[in-house]
Amino acid sequence: MSTHSAFSGAAAPGAPGPAASPLETIVYDVLARLQAVAEKPDARITCNSLIELLGPKSHVLAIMIFSVLNLLPGPPGYSVVIGLAIMAFAVMMLAGAQIRLWAFVGDRRLPLGLMLKLLEFLARFTRIISRLSRPRITWMASRPVMPFIAVFAFLMGVFMLVPIPFTNTLPSLGLAIICVGILNKDGLAMLMGIVIGLIGAWLLAFCLWIVFVVGIAVGEAVVEEVEQLHF
Repeated sequence: MSTHSAFSGAAAPGAPGPAASPLETIVYDVLARLQAVAEKPDARITCNSLIELLGPKSHVLAIMIFSVLNLLPGPPGYSVVIGLAIMAFAVMMLAGAQIRLWAFVGDRRLPLGLMLKLLEFLARFTRIISRLSRPRITWMASRPVMPFIAVFAFLMGVFMLVPIPFTNTLPSLGLAIICVGILNKDGLAMLMGIVIGLIGAWLLAFCLWIVFVVGIAVGEAVVEEVEQLHF
């Protein structure tokens, strides 16, 4: 079954009302653009074409969507590509540059059906979030704070590169919540996201320490066995 036939008739969530939050409006707009792409006979989407849909200066939105993507299961190397993309977005956000990706990341094809389902979920999710998230501690979402957020996002992207199962879940979730807070000017949500990300970083460090300790113990056991074989 083609992507066109599978998704051209899919019903989109209802359009946001006049009181919709900024995040809700943005997500619905991106969903409408992606649905238009899906209706083409040769529908396909890559990391670069997704960025074109989001806009070359939409660093925060790009980080949010790729962070949510990283919460979903994917093929081998999937989380590495997502982590590299988030690191790139963070660097460009820090430099104030337009979003551009290396060819080997930007030309990576994304599952269009999964992207549509993800954005439809986000559209409904943001409608619920909008009831909880509101402007508060707004200085946290101001321009002077964004360089620190960019550095934090870069570090979370680095943690996503570690090939230990489930260790990138909390960094991805934390980043997504931070981005929700920025787009809705909700400093409390940003603080919650930072805390979640830091907990994820601590858990990753703990897992790496366990791997190191176990590796040392195994190495010492192997050395003892080899020495015994020589006597």
